[in-house]
Amino acid sequence: MQLRWTWLLLWLIALVALAAPARTDPWIEGRQARALVAHHPMLRSSLERISSGSRLWREALQTLEESGRRAIVLTPDQVQVQDSPDSTILRPFDPGLLAEVSPVIVSGSQVPEVLVVVNVPLLRRLYHAQRWSSPADVNQDLDRIVIHEVYGHAFPYLLAGDVSGRCPDATPGQRAIDACAIQRENAVRSELRLGLRRDAGLNGLALTRRER
Repeated sequence: MQLRWTWLLLWLIALVALAAPARTDPWIEGRQARALVAHHPMLRSSLERISSGSRLWREALQTLEESGRRAIVLTPDQVQVQDSPDSTILRPFDPGLLAEVSPVIVSGSQVPEVLVVVNVPLLRRLYHAQRWSSPADVNQDLDRIVIHEVYGHAFPYLLAGDVSGRCPDATPGQRAIDACAIQRENAVRSELRLGLRRDAGLNGLALTRRER
Protein backbone atom coordinates (compact mmCIF):
# COMPACT_ATOMS: atom_id res chain seq x y z
CA MET A 1 0.00 0.00 0.00
CA GLN A 2 1.32 3.42 -0.94
CA LEU A 3 0.35 7.03 -0.51
CA ARG A 4 -1.04 7.88 -3.91
CA TRP A 5 -1.77 11.23 -5.48
CA THR A 6 -4.10 11.09 -8.44
CA TRP A 7 -6.28 13.50 -10.35
CA LEU A 8 -9.70 12.76 -8.91
CA LEU A 9 -12.47 15.26 -8.45
CA LEU A 10 -13.58 15.08 -4.85
CA TRP A 11 -17.01 16.53 -4.20
CA LEU A 12 -18.11 17.72 -0.78
CA ILE A 13 -21.35 16.23 0.51
CA ALA A 14 -23.49 17.77 3.23
CA LEU A 15 -20.72 20.12 4.37
CA VAL A 16 -22.45 23.42 4.84
CA ALA A 17 -20.59 23.79 8.12
CA LEU A 18 -17.26 23.53 6.33
CA ALA A 19 -18.21 26.15 3.78
CA ALA A 20 -19.44 28.52 6.49
CA PRO A 21 -18.04 27.48 9.89
CA ALA A 22 -19.92 28.37 13.05
CA ARG A 23 -18.56 31.62 14.39
CA THR A 24 -18.81 30.35 17.95
CA ASP A 25 -15.92 27.93 17.42
CA PRO A 26 -12.72 29.65 18.61
CA TRP A 27 -10.35 27.45 16.58
CA ILE A 28 -12.29 28.09 13.37
CA GLU A 29 -12.36 31.81 14.10
CA GLY A 30 -8.57 31.87 14.48
CA ARG A 31 -6.10 33.30 11.99
CA GLN A 32 -5.22 29.96 10.48
CA ALA A 33 -8.74 28.61 10.12
CA ARG A 34 -9.68 30.67 7.09
CA ALA A 35 -6.75 29.18 5.17
CA LEU A 36 -6.96 25.68 6.65
CA VAL A 37 -10.26 24.09 7.64
CA ALA A 38 -10.92 20.74 9.34
CA HIS A 39 -13.69 19.48 11.60
CA HIS A 40 -12.54 16.00 12.58
CA PRO A 41 -10.99 16.27 16.07
CA MET A 42 -7.94 14.14 15.24
CA LEU A 43 -7.23 16.18 12.12
CA ARG A 44 -7.65 19.45 13.98
CA SER A 45 -5.29 18.27 16.70
CA SER A 46 -2.77 17.24 14.04
CA LEU A 47 -2.95 20.64 12.35
CA GLU A 48 -2.45 22.36 15.69
CA ARG A 49 0.58 20.22 16.56
CA ILE A 50 2.20 20.87 13.20
CA SER A 51 1.52 24.59 13.33
CA SER A 52 2.88 24.87 16.85
CA GLY A 53 6.16 23.21 15.92
CA SER A 54 6.85 24.34 12.36
CA ARG A 55 7.88 27.86 11.40
CA LEU A 56 7.68 26.94 7.70
CA TRP A 57 4.07 25.82 8.12
CA ARG A 58 3.09 29.00 9.97
CA GLU A 59 4.72 31.21 7.34
CA ALA A 60 2.84 29.44 4.55
CA LEU A 61 -0.43 29.82 6.45
CA GLN A 62 0.14 33.52 6.94
CA THR A 63 0.68 33.97 3.20
CA LEU A 64 -2.45 31.99 2.41
CA GLU A 65 -4.44 33.96 4.94
CA GLU A 66 -3.65 37.09 3.00
CA SER A 67 -4.52 35.43 -0.33
CA GLY A 68 -7.98 34.22 0.65
CA ARG A 69 -7.24 30.72 -0.65
CA ARG A 70 -7.63 27.68 1.56
CA ALA A 71 -7.20 23.95 2.07
CA ILE A 72 -10.09 21.87 3.38
CA VAL A 73 -8.99 18.73 5.21
CA LEU A 74 -11.63 15.99 5.16
CA THR A 75 -12.28 12.40 6.15
CA PRO A 76 -13.59 9.82 3.63
CA ASP A 77 -17.19 10.04 4.85
CA GLN A 78 -17.26 13.70 3.82
CA VAL A 79 -16.58 13.20 0.12
CA GLN A 80 -17.75 11.34 -2.94
CA VAL A 81 -15.49 10.71 -5.90
CA GLN A 82 -16.17 11.50 -9.53
CA ASP A 83 -13.54 9.93 -11.79
CA SER A 84 -13.90 12.48 -14.59
CA PRO A 85 -15.70 15.79 -15.14
CA ASP A 86 -18.05 14.13 -17.64
CA SER A 87 -18.99 11.19 -15.43
CA THR A 88 -22.37 11.14 -13.71
CA ILE A 89 -21.34 8.31 -11.40
CA LEU A 90 -20.26 9.14 -7.86
CA ARG A 91 -18.60 6.55 -5.67
CA PRO A 92 -17.30 6.44 -2.11
CA PHE A 93 -13.69 7.28 -1.34
CA ASP A 94 -11.41 4.25 -1.71
CA PRO A 95 -11.35 2.68 1.78
CA GLY A 96 -7.86 1.29 1.19
CA LEU A 97 -6.31 4.67 0.36
CA LEU A 98 -4.63 6.59 3.18
CA ALA A 99 -4.78 10.06 1.66
CA GLU A 100 -5.66 12.03 -1.45
CA VAL A 101 -5.35 15.62 -2.68
CA SER A 102 -7.44 17.33 -5.33
CA PRO A 103 -7.23 21.00 -6.39
CA VAL A 104 -10.49 22.79 -7.10
CA ILE A 105 -9.83 24.32 -10.51
CA VAL A 106 -11.89 27.28 -11.74
CA SER A 107 -11.61 29.53 -14.80
CA GLY A 108 -9.40 27.00 -16.52
CA SER A 109 -6.38 27.11 -14.21
CA GLN A 110 -7.08 29.03 -10.99
CA VAL A 111 -6.98 27.11 -7.70
CA PRO A 112 -8.84 28.88 -4.87
CA GLU A 113 -9.21 25.73 -2.77
CA VAL A 114 -7.61 22.33 -2.41
CA LEU A 115 -9.40 19.34 -0.92
CA VAL A 116 -7.30 16.99 1.20
CA VAL A 117 -8.78 13.66 2.29
CA VAL A 118 -7.04 11.81 5.11
CA ASN A 119 -8.34 8.34 5.91
CA VAL A 120 -8.28 8.55 9.69
CA PRO A 121 -10.47 5.43 10.13
CA LEU A 122 -8.04 3.34 8.05
CA LEU A 123 -5.04 4.58 10.01
CA ARG A 124 -6.75 3.73 13.28
CA ARG A 125 -7.73 0.28 12.04
CA LEU A 126 -4.19 -0.47 10.93
CA TYR A 127 -2.86 0.50 14.34
CA HIS A 128 -5.64 -1.30 16.20
CA ALA A 129 -4.40 -4.54 14.64
CA GLN A 130 -1.05 -3.93 16.35
CA ARG A 131 -1.65 -4.30 20.06
CA TRP A 132 1.74 -2.84 20.93
CA SER A 133 1.08 0.51 19.22
CA SER A 134 0.80 3.69 21.26
CA PRO A 135 -1.33 6.82 20.84
CA ALA A 136 1.89 8.77 20.25
CA ASP A 137 2.73 6.55 17.27
CA VAL A 138 -0.73 7.08 15.79
CA ASN A 139 -0.52 10.84 16.21
CA GLN A 140 2.97 11.07 14.76
CA ASP A 141 2.05 9.02 11.71
CA LEU A 142 -1.08 11.12 11.23
CA ASP A 143 1.11 14.23 11.38
CA ARG A 144 3.49 12.76 8.78
CA ILE A 145 0.60 12.04 6.42
CA VAL A 146 -0.96 15.48 6.92
CA ILE A 147 2.39 17.20 6.35
CA HIS A 148 2.91 15.34 3.08
CA GLU A 149 -0.55 16.01 1.72
CA VAL A 150 -1.07 19.56 2.97
CA TYR A 151 2.42 21.11 2.97
CA GLY A 152 3.80 18.90 0.21
CA HIS A 153 0.89 19.00 -2.24
CA ALA A 154 -1.91 21.38 -1.25
CA PHE A 155 0.02 24.46 -0.12
CA PRO A 156 2.07 24.79 -3.34
CA TYR A 157 -1.15 24.99 -5.38
CA LEU A 158 -2.60 27.57 -3.03
CA LEU A 159 0.56 29.65 -2.79
CA ALA A 160 0.77 29.80 -6.59
CA GLY A 161 -2.97 30.29 -6.93
CA ASP A 162 -3.15 28.12 -10.03
CA VAL A 163 -2.17 24.74 -11.48
CA SER A 164 1.43 25.87 -11.96
CA GLY A 165 1.86 25.12 -8.25
CA ARG A 166 1.69 21.38 -8.80
CA CYS A 167 4.33 19.76 -6.56
CA PRO A 168 4.49 16.07 -7.48
CA ASP A 169 5.80 12.94 -5.85
CA ALA A 170 8.75 11.15 -7.42
CA THR A 171 8.46 10.38 -11.12
CA PRO A 172 9.75 7.08 -12.56
CA GLY A 173 13.52 6.98 -12.23
CA GLN A 174 13.66 9.95 -9.87
CA ARG A 175 14.96 9.56 -6.31
CA ALA A 176 12.17 10.04 -3.81
CA ILE A 177 14.21 12.54 -1.80
CA ASP A 178 14.52 14.73 -4.92
CA ALA A 179 10.74 14.91 -5.47
CA CYS A 180 9.11 18.28 -4.84
CA ALA A 181 6.47 17.08 -2.36
CA ILE A 182 8.88 14.91 -0.37
CA GLN A 183 11.47 17.70 -0.12
CA ARG A 184 8.79 19.99 1.29
CA GLU A 185 7.54 17.26 3.60
CA ASN A 186 11.03 16.59 4.94
CA ALA A 187 11.64 20.27 5.66
CA VAL A 188 8.67 20.32 8.05
CA ARG A 189 9.40 16.84 9.41
CA SER A 190 12.87 18.05 10.34
CA GLU A 191 11.43 20.94 12.35
CA LEU A 192 9.14 18.53 14.22
CA ARG A 193 11.75 15.78 14.63
CA LEU A 194 9.56 13.28 12.82
CA GLY A 195 12.38 11.71 10.84
CA LEU A 196 13.02 12.10 7.13
CA ARG A 197 11.20 10.31 4.35
CA ARG A 198 13.64 8.62 1.99
CA ASP A 199 11.43 6.59 -0.34
CA ALA A 200 8.13 6.86 -2.18
CA GLY A 201 6.35 4.25 -0.08
CA LEU A 202 5.18 4.17 3.51
CA ASN A 203 8.48 3.19 5.10
CA GLY A 204 8.75 6.58 6.77
CA LEU A 205 5.75 5.75 8.99
CA ALA A 206 6.13 4.20 12.42
CA LEU A 207 3.34 1.81 11.41
CA THR A 208 5.46 0.06 8.78
CA ARG A 209 8.52 -0.04 11.01
CA ARG A 210 6.48 -1.91 13.63
CA GLU A 211 5.11 -4.29 10.99
CA ARG A 212 8.67 -5.27 10.06
